[in-house]
Formats: sequence, C-alpha cells, structure tokens
Amino acid sequence: MIIGILIVLIFVVMAALMMMKKIPALLALPVMAVLISIAVGLPATGEEGIFTFVLDNGSTRLAGTYVAILFSCWLSQLLNRTGVTNTLIKKAAELGGDRPLIIALLLLIVTFIMFTTLYGTGAVAMVGAVVLPILLSIGIPAEIAANSFLMAMTGGYVLNPANISLITNITGVDAQVINPAAVILAVLSLLFMLVYLIYGFKKSGIRLAMSVDTKKASDQQLHGFRGFMACMTPIAVIFMTLVFKLPALPVFMVGLVWAVVFTYKGTWAQNVNLLVKSCYEGFRDGAPTATLMFGIGMIINAVTAPTTQAVINPFMKAITPTTPLGLIIFICALSPFALYRGPFNLQGLGAGLAASMLAINVVPVAALSAVFYAAFRWPTQACPTSTQVVWTANYVGMDPVSLTNKTQLANWIVTIISVVILTFIYFK
Repeated sequence: MIIGILIVLIFVVMAALMMMKKIPALLALPVMAVLISIAVGLPATGEEGIFTFVLDNGSTRLAGTYVAILFSCWLSQLLNRTGVTNTLIKKAAELGGDRPLIIALLLLIVTFIMFTTLYGTGAVAMVGAVVLPILLSIGIPAEIAANSFLMAMTGGYVLNPANISLITNITGVDAQVINPAAVILAVLSLLFMLVYLIYGFKKSGIRLAMSVDTKKASDQQLHGFRGFMACMTPIAVIFMTLVFKLPALPVFMVGLVWAVVFTYKGTWAQNVNLLVKSCYEGFRDGAPTATLMFGIGMIINAVTAPTTQAVINPFMKAITPTTPLGLIIFICALSPFALYRGPFNLQGLGAGLAASMLAINVVPVAALSAVFYAAFRWPTQACPTSTQVVWTANYVGMDPVSLTNKTQLANWIVTIISVVILTFIYFK
C-alpha cells in the first residue's frame, strides 16, 4: 500500500510540474516511468529491466499508434496540397449563401468530416486558417468561432482511426468494440457544437441573413467527377474503418492511394514529388504527438510489469470501482484531471492509470476503455496545453486559458452525459 501511495505522489508531482510548465510532457513521461520503476524495485536489465523492458520495449509498445498518426498527417498534407481541403471549405461557404448560421454550420460540419481523417497541429492550422476568417467575417465573435471550430475538430478526432488506434493499443480492446463508442462521442460533440453555436448567435445578436464575404478560402479548387471523388477521401477513410473494420494504417494507406488517383495531374515525376513532399511535411507535423507515444509506452510497461502489479494491486483494488455507478462517479468526478496531461488524459498519465486499473481485472475492459475515451474528448477540445487549442487561440487573438475557460463547465457536463451513456452500454 505504501508503494502505491508513493506512485500516486510521483503522478501528482509530475502532473503539477507539467501544469506549471516546469517540464514538458515529452520529458515528464519517461522520467516518471523510470521513477515508478525505481520505486517498485525493478532491476536495471533483464525481463523486467528498466533499460530493457521499460525504456527499450516501452518505446515501441505503441508503434502501431504513432505510425498511424504519422500516416494520417501525411494524408493531411496531401489533401491540403492537392486542393481537397480548400475545395470542401469553399463549397460549404458557397452553399450557405447569405445566411451566416447556415454558412457556419456547413463549415463546421466540413471541419468535422475532414478531421475524421486529418491529424496534427499542421492540419488544424491548414483548415483553421481558412475556416476561422470566414466565421469571423460573418460577425461571429472570436471566442464563439474558435470554440466552435475546436468542437467540430474534436468530433472528427474521436472518429479518427489514429485516435481509435491509441485506445486499442493502450487497453487492448478490439477496434470493433470501441467504434460504437467513438460514433456516440462524435454525435455528442456535434450536438454540443450546435447548441453552443446557436447560443453564440443569439447572445451576439448576429442576423440570420446578411451580405457576407465567403472568399477567404483559396482559389485552388477541384472540379468534375474526379474532384468530387477526391473530396470524398475522408468519407472513404471512415467507411473503411467502420464498415470494413480495417486497422488504422491500411486505412490511411488506402486513403493516400485514393487521393493520388483522383487528384493526379501533370507528369509522373511531379506527382511522386508531391507525394514525397507531403510525406516529409506530414511526418514533421506528426512528430510531436508521435514522440509522446514513446513516453506513454514506457509508462504502460512500468506500471504493468509483474513486479509493479504485485506491489500496487492492493492500492489499485482499493481505489478502482467495481460497479457501474461507482465507475460513473469515479470518472465523472475526476475527469477534469484529464486537463494539463493529467491522470485521465490518454496522451499523458491516463495511459498508465488505465493500464493499472485494467490489470486488476475488476472492470470490463470495454467499459473502462469507453469511459477513458470519453474523458479524452474533453482535453482534446479544451486543454490550454494542447497544441491545437494554443494555435486556435493565438489565431483569433485570445489567451488559451481565457478561451477554454468559457467552455470548461459545459465540457464537464458533456463528459458526464457521455460516461453515463457509455457505462450503461458497455458495463456487462
């Protein structure tokens, strides 16, 4: 029990240091993995060694996830460079005509659809640099425009095969099991966005019909049947994920081929060069998130090593709920700690906590995976330290903390609703 408490203190101290920006998550996660290993008495080398099992094997434990993230970012760059992104945004703006609310809704729905495929801060910047100026030009306040954009992006993200790969690799749940939860979270995110946007319109007194400027999107557009099929790339990716149930990496590879086929123009050399440049730029965009996966894998190995589990099992059994109501209360009460890379964030300390709770085998893996994924939605949209939030806030001239504080209570309510629904479905 004492060692369990010591590990909790390590979690708390490292979380506090990250919140105070004294140490980045990139360094905090490997350091914490080593400290936990030392605390429970793992040897330096061997089957459970710190250098061998925790650091070496841990760094590749989530290889499937970070490779999927890199390929998703590659596809993001390709869609941007070939004009698919701008075409979708421009068509949405044109369809809205002179009705600001319809324009905003169409742009945000397109954003949602694109982020079922796109990934990374680079993709957020590519889409946001086109969508946000249009939203601002029709009179939507910066706060409403930025938060609505982040809500739409988050809705797409929870359906993104790269993020689904993250939860499946951390908890071992089958993708086919977690896909319905992802769909539910995506729908709730869209409803959240819709209510927030309508509230923003009413609060700001924006007219529903007026002359608006929709020329903020680039003139680079695709036309004809091939252009239409190229714009269907995000739909094709999600269709292959949900219907054919393909893993993330093959899905993104098919997406790359699909996009290349329907945007092919010029010479073979020019298209190969475009594909290669998109790869380099995409991998650069995905590198920060992919690198986090090294540390997360180390944390998972450190807390799931047999020696560690033998030491912390009494403590984990004492704090882990065993009933549906207990799980709901536990997750809902502590879900704010998903912010600032806290113990409920799957791209931070949450990976280790989820693995530890699963190891004692008192909660169904599907239920625990689903509710942790629900908690993961919140920081994706509103954590002031998330790179996509920082970029969006800076773009509209706001401080990330001030921007996200406007929606934190609402996000907590949405998280509670999500957890209740998913627990009811998955706790069997």
